[in-house]
Amino acid sequence: MAHASVIAFLFAVIIPVAQAAPLDTAAWIMPAVTYPIDNPYSEAKTRLGKQLFFDPRLSSRRMRSCASCHHPGLGWADALPHAMASRNALSRHTPSLINVAFDKVFFWDGRATNLEGAIRQHLFSPDLMRGGRARDIVARIEGLTSYNKQFAAVFGSHNGITIEHISAAIATFVRGIISRHSPFDRWIAGKPKAMPASAIRGFALFVGKARCSTCHAPPGFNGSEFHNTGLNSLDPGHFEIADEPRYRNAFKTPGLRHVALTAPYMHNGSKRTLEQVIGFYDRGGDRPAENNELIPLQLSAQEKQDMISFLKNLTGRPIKVTIPTLPTEQRSPPRNEETGSLFNPWHRNNLLRHTTLQSVDD
Repeated sequence: MAHASVIAFLFAVIIPVAQAAPLDTAAWIMPAVTYPIDNPYSEAKTRLGKQLFFDPRLSSRRMRSCASCHHPGLGWADALPHAMASRNALSRHTPSLINVAFDKVFFWDGRATNLEGAIRQHLFSPDLMRGGRARDIVARIEGLTSYNKQFAAVFGSHNGITIEHISAAIATFVRGIISRHSPFDRWIAGKPKAMPASAIRGFALFVGKARCSTCHAPPGFNGSEFHNTGLNSLDPGHFEIADEPRYRNAFKTPGLRHVALTAPYMHNGSKRTLEQVIGFYDRGGDRPAENNELIPLQLSAQEKQDMISFLKNLTGRPIKVTIPTLPTEQRSPPRNEETGSLFNPWHRNNLLRHTTLQSVDD
């Protein structure tokens, strides 16, 4: 039987007719990344953005970089329930950057509507990067001869280093963090043996009985809407941005590709495993609430295992990255306020300890 016929038979038989719509297999295939008109792609800009992503000198104390929280060896997140601020833990979990190129809103509460703007908010945040004022961030980068040359080559010699150019370069690098070639990708593209039977049953549940695809939509298994799922949380969520009662305790729908590698889960990091996540959705959330959108699913033990099998088959090939060599030649070297050194060696050693790829760019 042809693969298309197998899919058609599967969804005609397993998914109840009342819950199923015709499956558009093409919708689940990851498209090529597109870049904004005002921030087009270039290889040189990607290299520059990569250096900036790993450079702790964007922060005022030169102790934190983007990779401090979005670590490539930890699913481009940090494996912690709550993001770590400069002195304490925050109330929200660090989301993964995988496939962020396809997002339309950013942060759990949707406070940013484009990636460049989200990066600028990160840089200015006293809890995240603690970069300080825009002119202070720019001054630290301008103090490095190599960066001046790179920015001139990428953005033009007369434009100089600006906070907009810094965020544009980082955004270009981050848009390249893409999950591809998972067993699911191969299966949906026409290779029937790419996924085990349990994962195929799990996908049928995902788009059928469990109604997961209502929010986790193709092709990234994510969404730009905000939902209340009945978590035990006092966090106002998108309500703080939109000021509409229906958005109280509602949060952005995260993507699920590579989800097996990005534990813990939920906006508050309260679920440690995929088993806990499936159990949470099966019972309709942790608490009743006026605007809780979940209803109990009544999944069997086998159905829960099939769902988990499917989610694990969304893991693509490793997203390889090497830690770049950062500029050290400075016009007037700023000293590290914490250590008195030009560059904080703890930061680089910490990155190497958690990254399986030990090679370094020249």
